[in-house]
Amino acid sequence: MTNKIILVSLYKNDHDIIKEHLPENCQLDFYDSAKQALELIEGYSSNIIILLSTLIEDIVYEEVIDQIKLRSKKAKIIVYSSFASIDEITTGLDKGVYDFIIGDDVLSKVILAIHSIFQKSEFLVSNINDNDNVPSKRMEGDLFEIMSFYQNKSNDDLLNKVIEQYNQWYQKKLTSMNEMPILIIEDEAIFRKLLIDMIATHYTNITAEAGGIVGLKRLKEQEYGIAIIDLFLDDMDGVELIQLCKAQNPMIEIIIVTAFDLIETASNVLKLGVSDYLQKPIIKQDLINAIIKAQDSYKNTLIQKKALSEFFGERLDFEEKCTLLEGIFKYKKEKNKPFIMEDLYHVFPDLNKKNIYKKIELPPIITKENLRRFILSFNLDQ
Repeated sequence: MTNKIILVSLYKNDHDIIKEHLPENCQLDFYDSAKQALELIEGYSSNIIILLSTLIEDIVYEEVIDQIKLRSKKAKIIVYSSFASIDEITTGLDKGVYDFIIGDDVLSKVILAIHSIFQKSEFLVSNINDNDNVPSKRMEGDLFEIMSFYQNKSNDDLLNKVIEQYNQWYQKKLTSMNEMPILIIEDEAIFRKLLIDMIATHYTNITAEAGGIVGLKRLKEQEYGIAIIDLFLDDMDGVELIQLCKAQNPMIEIIIVTAFDLIETASNVLKLGVSDYLQKPIIKQDLINAIIKAQDSYKNTLIQKKALSEFFGERLDFEEKCTLLEGIFKYKKEKNKPFIMEDLYHVFPDLNKKNIYKKIELPPIITKENLRRFILSFNLDQ
């Protein structure tokens, strides 16, 4: 399949430079007239990339953006210029351009942006996982893995009821959660403001700081769900800052931004548990997608933390808890995992007070009746 790219610029040399560095399956069409390019785009139903220079003359580029948006819903617009003000960049991003690239070596950055689109399959693949009726699939821990596994798979009506109750409880908690505060730590003022402007139309609770030391101070003063951190700061090593942020709040989701393509460094920071690693020039949609992913992950972790006591410990009656435990046992047996006391602690937290080693393995053959008798033998207050 040939990927369509339209370049709108006064300079044919732009076409020659970009063409030389594109993948073989890309078709690059050049127009020095915005009007001609718009006529071609009219009614275009397939995915398309538009490269738009701010120096086009027959129609001001801001109007060209608006016209492209009216003509094609699937167009990704990359605006580029050797120089533009923050206001111009913000205006372009607000209009919905995929990226607004500036700088001395601007064509090299344009080429990087094009490759980024293809590498992430954003040009050819639509967003997936539109099912908002079940908890996130990024569940951690055996209990949440099991709840996800049994979605629409169990033949036990009572277990299905428990799962449905959990889904409803989860969605209610998720809906009631506010937007998580975002902390930006970036020492370059122009990039700090750009990051704020990129996300300000989507998120309102944003704090931005110029260094790691003051950023850590903010973390002590307020609980942030997400930190966007420049890996190379004047006052602190980025890796050290990540470690300190995680020590301060183990649940915080960290998005790294950097101007350097350092594969080894990227690998090392990803091992520290960062949510995403983005290389400058930052593409707005990449940053928004990274924040959405981080917000979902943080909220999911927070809800799971509450679920152990508020749902599994308090919402389920004795019979429902035993049914769930039987389901856990069957699942773990299928996966060749041991069924241990800790599994019981999830739904009967008072058992933990009996000082039984949590990793002790229970018998390899268990029924719901066995579980009933075992739990009742501890004389728990149900």
